[in-house]
Amino acid sequence: MKKIILKAISTMLVLAMMLTPVAQSATVHAQTASKQAVKESSSQTNLALNKPVFASGNEVEALKPELAVDGKGNTRWSSPYKDDQWFYVDLGAKKDIDRVVIRWQTPAESYKILVSDDAKRWKNVRADGGTITSKGGVETVDFPLLQARYVKFQGVKRAPVEGKLYGYSFYEFEVYQLHDLRTIVDNVTAALKVTAGQTKLNWSAAHIPQDYEVTLYGSDRLPVIDLEGNIHEPLVNAKVNLIIQVTDKKNPNRKLLSDNILVIVPGQHKQTADRNAEPDVIPSLREWYGSKGDYTLTKSSRIVVDSKDRDILQNAAELTRQDLQDITGFDLVIEYGKPKKGDLYLAIDPSLTWLGDEGNLFRVEDYVSMTSSTAQGVFFGTRTALQIIKQHPNRTIPRGEARDYPKYEQRGLMIDVARKYYTIDFLQSYVKLLSWYKMNTFQIHLNDSVGTPFKDGTKAAFRLESSTYPGLASPNGHYTKQEFKDLQLMGKEYGVNVIPEIDTPGHSRVFTSYNPSLGNPSLEDNNMLDISKPETVQFVKSLLDEYLDGNDPTFIGPDINIGTDEYKGDTEVFRGYMDTLIKYINSKGKRPHLWGGLTHYNGVTPISTDATMDIWHEPYGAPQQAVDLGYDVINAQNTYMYIVPTVYGNYLNTQLLYNEWEPVKWETTTLLLGHPHVKGGMFCLWNDASEVNGLSMDDSHDRMLPGIQVVAEKMWTGTREDRSFERFEQRKKKIGDAPTANLSHKVAINNEDNSVIQYLFEKGFEDASGNHYDGKGVNVDITQGKYENGVRLNGGESYIETPVETVGFDWTASMWIKPDPGNPADAVLMESPVGTLKLKQGSTGKLGFTKEHYDSTFNYTVPEGKWTHLTFKGDNKGVTLFVNIDEYVERMEETYPKMNTLVLPTLRIGSATNAFKGVLDNVMIYNKAIDLQNSDNLALHQKAESSATEFPYYSPDMAVDGDVSPTSRWSSAYVDDAWFMVDLGDIKDISKVIIRWQAAYAEKFKLLVSTDKKNWTSVSGDKDGVIHSKGNLDIITFDAKQARYVKFQGVKRATVFGNSFFEFEVYGADHIQEYKQLIAQMDELLQQIGNNGKLHKQLLQVLNRYPYDVNRELRPMQDLINTAGAK
Repeated sequence: MKKIILKAISTMLVLAMMLTPVAQSATVHAQTASKQAVKESSSQTNLALNKPVFASGNEVEALKPELAVDGKGNTRWSSPYKDDQWFYVDLGAKKDIDRVVIRWQTPAESYKILVSDDAKRWKNVRADGGTITSKGGVETVDFPLLQARYVKFQGVKRAPVEGKLYGYSFYEFEVYQLHDLRTIVDNVTAALKVTAGQTKLNWSAAHIPQDYEVTLYGSDRLPVIDLEGNIHEPLVNAKVNLIIQVTDKKNPNRKLLSDNILVIVPGQHKQTADRNAEPDVIPSLREWYGSKGDYTLTKSSRIVVDSKDRDILQNAAELTRQDLQDITGFDLVIEYGKPKKGDLYLAIDPSLTWLGDEGNLFRVEDYVSMTSSTAQGVFFGTRTALQIIKQHPNRTIPRGEARDYPKYEQRGLMIDVARKYYTIDFLQSYVKLLSWYKMNTFQIHLNDSVGTPFKDGTKAAFRLESSTYPGLASPNGHYTKQEFKDLQLMGKEYGVNVIPEIDTPGHSRVFTSYNPSLGNPSLEDNNMLDISKPETVQFVKSLLDEYLDGNDPTFIGPDINIGTDEYKGDTEVFRGYMDTLIKYINSKGKRPHLWGGLTHYNGVTPISTDATMDIWHEPYGAPQQAVDLGYDVINAQNTYMYIVPTVYGNYLNTQLLYNEWEPVKWETTTLLLGHPHVKGGMFCLWNDASEVNGLSMDDSHDRMLPGIQVVAEKMWTGTREDRSFERFEQRKKKIGDAPTANLSHKVAINNEDNSVIQYLFEKGFEDASGNHYDGKGVNVDITQGKYENGVRLNGGESYIETPVETVGFDWTASMWIKPDPGNPADAVLMESPVGTLKLKQGSTGKLGFTKEHYDSTFNYTVPEGKWTHLTFKGDNKGVTLFVNIDEYVERMEETYPKMNTLVLPTLRIGSATNAFKGVLDNVMIYNKAIDLQNSDNLALHQKAESSATEFPYYSPDMAVDGDVSPTSRWSSAYVDDAWFMVDLGDIKDISKVIIRWQAAYAEKFKLLVSTDKKNWTSVSGDKDGVIHSKGNLDIITFDAKQARYVKFQGVKRATVFGNSFFEFEVYGADHIQEYKQLIAQMDELLQQIGNNGKLHKQLLQVLNRYPYDVNRELRPMQDLINTAGAK
């Protein structure tokens, strides 16, 4: 991960979200989709550049006002810590001006822009004299053309940063005159209309003066309007955002880009309600015109490839055949020729180049036709067909026609395999998954350093075999060169570009550990290369040569990421190194990618722009700066696009991304839609602490899959006003994992209660769930169980093999168990390749589980020689143990620095090597996390209110929405006595409250209840009703109380922030004790009546369901007991 303090990152986003734009006569925009300033380096247009400046004062002497007009972009003026601070520039003479640009470091909450002829009498550029509400970032203030010599920033009110008020600070204060250019832009904007049948853009009605040139600079829908102005008539009306550029021919440095100009291109057809609606896929289709009726795939359907395209499309056809078999069970034949009814038809059409390399025509009639000018386009068309078929059990596709093509060229994911190793099988499955969602870029971060050493004692890793430097590859996990090459070849088959990343000269401890002479101990404890040494640069080149050169190179794709960020050595030397590596990679015929940082590493040494820059943190390197210099950019914004498990961004904020984000949007900067230098986006899984905190590949997938789904939608399709996030959520659950890559471990079931396996052992290893997942016993014996038959496991190799290898989150597993005395260490209850559930974790003697090389241990030892009932419940946050329902309950939650999660290993009950010795009965497995305690959260979705919040979007309703993601929480203002209250709707009997804290928790608080919202009673705590907390998770139980209103009342904060929790849950009184008493009575009755007819069967049915009826109506159990007792 790029090392940035989270609070500092989030503050700018917070400010941007909470502040509102200014309207009226001065137009303000914070580098949003609006008019862009000309290049920073254009001295002919920035009238303030290097002009005399004056200010009310400086925070410190080093941050003086002239630094805000030096054009460098990384120097700044910073004011004293007062509201009424000012700054003005002397333009030297009266000038025509109509724009001010402020490049903020610490933005104001509000301010004014004033002008003067004498620096004494000042006039507001706003006609109403009002203030401007700042949005931060690069903020542009446009106003009607006027003349002035002096231009002034006048602070009105400062904005808090993490609750503290500093001064105002900006990198640059720029002044422009763009009136003539803007007039032409306005005229062209008014002239740009597209009529039905029009084939070329036409702005002749704007009457462009001869001294100016207008060009089409960008289009966000190139297959409809390309950069030559050609119009391809869409199926239905299509919105296209254009950018035009106006250039002053007499002074070519004077240029102005327009705002996005929205044009609507009339379509060939009109979609009406009586036609088939657009089918749901991810990403959604760009154009759809429905017909009527459905296509149905059958066992006799064929995959037909046009004969002329056999060599090109054979691979796409074979992969489609495999995927269809996985989804439907149908093993279709592949043939070459002409399609018939029921077929899937694949063909190349060279005339479709206007759709782009990944675009395709998707027609559904008697057969489904997928055509494109490229094999990749055809293959992505097959993904559309497969996703639709997967969602419909009858294997139908609605008839109609689609044109599908991406909005952004590069759509990617990066995985940090250096600090947490992922198997090559996992990466191969991710190639399939990315392709499934039409993501086309997969960056592999191959080297990095860790804080806490790996288990083998090393503090850095390089994950790729090297013959040039034997021993460089990490012994705790690396890929052979052939494996990595095969991964790239597989990527080509699936339309995914696998980009290797070798990160230097920072993050390089693995290289300095291999050869200490390459580093410098003064550079971050030898974590960085000493690139002032020619031999160090040569080392990096020779390492790259190994993978790039020869007849059989390892790196076969078009792109390589060279890292080059977070370096603490000499800036000019570093800039020279960046330039050297960019040119070196280009000399090999490859396209270099690098992490953005040109603001942080500002200098004079030139750096080649023949590269793609991943813009991840704007203070290091801003997107506007990069595109102005000529770089193509990828949006890898850390606030939006980083997952760093247990550090920050545990999951992407999918709702925020779906509703507000596209690759043109960074935290404080939004570029224009269709900007030709914005190539796309990439979200990143960084494993800064994952190795030490127990993150597994399954945990990683749980985080990445929802990210892939939403980012794929926003990068292929963009923002759709006609599709809600709620509908998207429904869609993504149905589409799920890619065929032949069931990384979520979903299991097909044939019942309504989510039962996967029920082994009661009355009929051997037959599965009573209805799913027919019958087991196969190896060195086990049927014997007396808790109820009738059980199974004895004999230690060593002794197990029941099931057809189900693993059950993913969420799951429940339960069993009666009677261990023999003297079971060995690590005795196994259940196992599969993903992990092990153990009777004894190591030498502790306690229950536990292991996943990969991580161990988790419950504080419970199962008694020997007696029957005990165990229930385990697992989800993506942890595992809960219930012993005899409630005799012992322990929740191992996802907590730093250890993530105690597990996907359930079900391949073997017992073990192939170290099974426990003893007897099992009633082994039950569900693909649902069943809570044996009262699971009805009475506060869920009820009305909530609170004292003042930290920010408006951390509102009280966020703590009763059932969502525990990082962005869904209530957060109070920074006070001790904050309060939160939920209205249950009616008076209820309650006995438990659960508070799921964010990091900002209350050290002391009260829990109060009321029936009338006036008279409050404390339900727990010390003599004063005060509850002492250590954060994370508070479970407060108390004698049953009647209440309608439940209130948290803060007493003392534990941090400098307010109080914040993800969820505030309220539960009613449970019936566990009554249920257990009834079970005990039924158990006794069963012994009394013996194996005797219908009543025996009825009692056994209820007992076999233990403990899953605990939260159901208990009257039928009592009635059965009464009936049995009467007989």
